[in-house]
Amino acid sequence: MTDGCVPMPRVAAVIVTYNRLAKLKTTIERTLALPFCSIIVVNNASTDGTGPYLESLADPRLRIVHEPVNLGGAGGFAHGFENAARQTDCDWLLCYDDDAYPTPDALSSFAALAPGHDVAGVAAAVYFPDGRICAMNRPGMDVFRSPRTLWRAIRQKTGSVGIGDAAYARTQPADIGFSSFVGLFVRCDLVRGRLGLPRRDLFIYRDDSLYTLSITQHGYRLLFAPAVRFVHDCTTPTGGRCVYTPLWKAYYVIRNDLPFFRALAGRYFYAILPLLILKWLLPTMQYTKPWLFLRVAALAISDGLRGDFTRPHADILALTGPHAR
Repeated sequence: MTDGCVPMPRVAAVIVTYNRLAKLKTTIERTLALPFCSIIVVNNASTDGTGPYLESLADPRLRIVHEPVNLGGAGGFAHGFENAARQTDCDWLLCYDDDAYPTPDALSSFAALAPGHDVAGVAAAVYFPDGRICAMNRPGMDVFRSPRTLWRAIRQKTGSVGIGDAAYARTQPADIGFSSFVGLFVRCDLVRGRLGLPRRDLFIYRDDSLYTLSITQHGYRLLFAPAVRFVHDCTTPTGGRCVYTPLWKAYYVIRNDLPFFRALAGRYFYAILPLLILKWLLPTMQYTKPWLFLRVAALAISDGLRGDFTRPHADILALTGPHAR
């Protein structure tokens, strides 16, 4: 029970980790301190001692899944969702990265919302450890749902980049169009049924946006709850430049943006496609090897437009080098 005698739903934590042991230890410590019914940790073939550390933990709620190969965040969350939905009796799952964690009152604040059955997902407000809003986890709105909404977004120059800072200061939850997987509550009966699992084939990036967008496109509500807070101890982007390091990440960002914006924009997709390509190519000269970035971008655009998500990660590394900038 919560302090206000609101029944606490059964919530399973789903955490995906890969070679971030120091931050994972903080995440596990903060997670174990909360009344989760199950805690599922998907270890994506880490090589930094993560496996032995996880096996040393004795909490009976822990369910450790050791993957033989790195499935990326997309494959890891798909496996974690499946474990929570099929092998626990949780009402909700709460997913997050290995460098993120809920605040001490996150579960009680979520319980106080008492979301109805029309609500399939609830996104927390995510902050950096110093209290600033974490931009990479800012939820977004579906500005393409009607011509009027799109025109309003164009006039306000908001596009689909996310909700404004003012939404974080409100007391009541608000409907949104999509969100990240950091601090996302998902109703487990829908994971077992209509929503199913996130896409495994994306490897990294946009698996969360596509999955949460599917919530609203299935007719359910997705809420942003500013009272439910999360901390994400990730690296802060600098200079406002969309330059991806190492370079192989650019392939997945560009390729996976295509199915996302196709699903989001619908009939407007081909109208905005030139703008998307321009956005991706603008930072070309900021890369150490611009010609290599252009090769990666062209491959990503080709694969994304053809709907080909089968290219092995090893092939991308062979093209770019694992540490190319």
